[in-house]
Amino acid sequence: MAKKKIQVSLPEYFTISHYKRMGSLEHLDEIDKVIQTITAMTEHTPQDVMTWKLDDMMKVYKGIENILGNIEEAFYPVFDFGGVQYGFQPLSKMSVGEYADLERRLQDPITNLEEIMAILYRRITKENFHDFPWKVKSYIRHLQGKPEQLFKLYDVEEYDSELRDLRAEMFKELPIEYALGALRFFLHFNLLLSKDILTSSHNQTEEMKMNLMMVELALNELQLENTTDISISSETLTYLKSLQSRETEE
Repeated sequence: MAKKKIQVSLPEYFTISHYKRMGSLEHLDEIDKVIQTITAMTEHTPQDVMTWKLDDMMKVYKGIENILGNIEEAFYPVFDFGGVQYGFQPLSKMSVGEYADLERRLQDPITNLEEIMAILYRRITKENFHDFPWKVKSYIRHLQGKPEQLFKLYDVEEYDSELRDLRAEMFKELPIEYALGALRFFLHFNLLLSKDILTSSHNQTEEMKMNLMMVELALNELQLENTTDISISSETLTYLKSLQSRETEE
C-alpha cells in the first residue's frame, strides 16, 4: 500500500490570526499541543492531522517551530502594510473617545488584539521621513528610528470607528511581533505614567507605597519577560486597570 502523501503549505510568518487560533495550550498534553499548533498555522483540521504518520506530523511541526523561532518582538512606530503607511498614535495625542475604546478592549487584550492595533495605528496623512531608512521584514516595511524621534514626524487620520473596524479586519494578518511590541510599549508607557503619578504625591499612604512597588515589579517583568508570550502582559493589564480605577476614586 502506497504511503499517504502529506501536502502542507506553511505561512511566511506568524500572524495575529494564527496566534488567536492557537489559543491556550497549557491544559493540553504534548501531542494535542502539536496538533493544535499545526491546525492554527495551516488549512488542516485536527481530524486531518490524526490520520497522518507520526514522523510526518513532527516534520510539519518542526517547520512551524522554525517560523515561531524567527519572531523578534520590537516596537515599530511606523510600518507599511499592504502599501499603506501606518503610524502609532501616542497617548499624548489621543482623544478621550479613542482612549475609552482602547481601555475597554484592553480588558481582554488577546481576544481584542487586532482591534487594539487598529486603535493604536492609523493611516499616516502627513510625514517627513526623508532622513530615516526603511527595513523590510516579513513582507512589511518598517521605519527605523527611535519612537520619540519618529512621533514628531507624522500625523495620522482622525479617529473613526468604522475605519477602525476595517483596519482591525486587515490587521489580523499582521505579524504577531508587531502587536506584541506595540502592546508592550503601551504597557510600559502607562506603567511609567502611573509611577510618576504615585511618586509625585507629597502625602503617600501605605496603599500608594504598595501600588508603587507593584508598578515597579510590573515594569521589571516587562523588561525581563521573553517576548513571544503576552500572558504576563495580560496580568499586568488587569493590575493596571485596577490601579487606574483606584486613582480615579481618590
